[in-house]
Amino acid sequence: MTSDTKNKRLIAFTGGQILTMDPQNNNAETVVIRGNRIIDIGDAEICNQYPDVDIVNLDGRTLLPGFIDSHNHLSSFACFFPNWVNLFGLMTKEEILGALKKHAQMNPGNGWIVGFGWFDGKSGGIDLNRFDLDETGFVRPVLLIQATFHMSVTNSLGLEMAGIDSATPNPRCGTIIRDRDGKPTGVLIENAQSSVFNLTMNTEIGEHAELIRARALELLSFGITAIHDPGVTLKAAEAYRFLYNRENLPVSVLMMPHGATILDNDPGMWLEGPKTGSGDEHLRIGPVKIFADGATPETVAYDMVIRGQTMKSGSFRDDFRGILYDATRKGFRVCVHSFGNATTDAVLDAFEEAKKYAPPEFEIRPRLEHVTLISDSQIRRLAVMGGCVSIQPQFLMRAANFSRAPVENAKWLPYADLFKSGVCVAASSDDPGGFMDARDPLKGAVMGSTMSNGDGNTVFPDQVLPFQRWLWFYTAGSAYAGGQEHERGMLKKGLVADLVILKGALDPENPPVVDETYKDGRLVFKHQNEVNV
Repeated sequence: MTSDTKNKRLIAFTGGQILTMDPQNNNAETVVIRGNRIIDIGDAEICNQYPDVDIVNLDGRTLLPGFIDSHNHLSSFACFFPNWVNLFGLMTKEEILGALKKHAQMNPGNGWIVGFGWFDGKSGGIDLNRFDLDETGFVRPVLLIQATFHMSVTNSLGLEMAGIDSATPNPRCGTIIRDRDGKPTGVLIENAQSSVFNLTMNTEIGEHAELIRARALELLSFGITAIHDPGVTLKAAEAYRFLYNRENLPVSVLMMPHGATILDNDPGMWLEGPKTGSGDEHLRIGPVKIFADGATPETVAYDMVIRGQTMKSGSFRDDFRGILYDATRKGFRVCVHSFGNATTDAVLDAFEEAKKYAPPEFEIRPRLEHVTLISDSQIRRLAVMGGCVSIQPQFLMRAANFSRAPVENAKWLPYADLFKSGVCVAASSDDPGGFMDARDPLKGAVMGSTMSNGDGNTVFPDQVLPFQRWLWFYTAGSAYAGGQEHERGMLKKGLVADLVILKGALDPENPPVVDETYKDGRLVFKHQNEVNV
């Protein structure tokens, strides 16, 4: 990369509140950057040491590190989402079919029609099958992807094109739902979606790269300057490198190696290449991403005691342990998708076992994604292991359902307990999945700091943490979870000059807005005045 040498402007930020996120330096008044690095930090007088410095007067605003979205599916679902049918909020068959027909009229042809954000009946929406989608009359394949990514429904032509019929066996860790006669209904769960995902998200490297770039540019307005992409296939990595080599990657990306298709646990040739940490601050390899469970009632393993009664449901995947051991043996860190408490027991056991395979002096640093239900003993165990979690405050939108199930042997969404027990907490969006557009870290920090379900109702009030702590989760916490603590996440000498300026009080009742975003020391977004990157 040569952009770092092109921009050597000396800038000092002063005159406002500075959140360094550095526990060793909480009282800074000025931050000085040159090019894409922070070169000094201290009191207001340090400006006198740099006679040619340009002063940015914060004028009472707040300066902090650029936000890091630690779980953003940029290269898979997120970059394609703008070209798909947005199904969020559509809860009836008529609404959904109407949206599909409108999209088809505006996008004629014979290619796939893909809708995202469908909620099935168990999620509060409507169950659909291939015959429902056939009613559109399209001579085109149709795929609706559930808002969690873990279930889809396709029409009869879609099944045909994917090669799925009565004789097709269930794949490992996947289910083809069938009717009483054994014929596929069009509903595909977990790994059974691989064939349709391959068909609908198959694109040339250059086109894929442009889709990624367009979606990434939108992140700058939220103050996001870096992401962790939890599911980078080898093909997606080519698209990222295409942008990187042309100095055209709007945000820094931690690529988390994954299988050939989303939800496929086999990273394949990823494990024969550069290890976790390889790369630079613009494009780096992170931990391998694997799934220990899914997100449907059948694929999340819970072991709950409710009103004295033990309730067990679901099951975790049988293919994650070997991959975790193999990746560790080859010098990769690993992060594991783990929703249920029974799953988390198995995951923590696997991380303990993985110590046998780790190279000398290798830090495993266990990382779990989501941890929706987890016990106090599991939290303590993860803390002792030096582990971290990536959480998504938007899941609080479903917390009213959780609170109606008072689990006695574990806790739903215990964000404060995780942090107070010494687990490093990173915050993220899961974009575009979930129940809302969760990309804005400030909205996430509002939900998390109030433990609000989005309607102003506080759930699990014992898990409330200050608004500024949530800003830490989106900066220093996310950096640590990605092994980037020596690169970003704090305002500290030598770290990258990715910065955000907030306007307004740090008050969840009346939250601030992103006023300016700096990437590599350059202004790339200004409120109501976007800057070309």
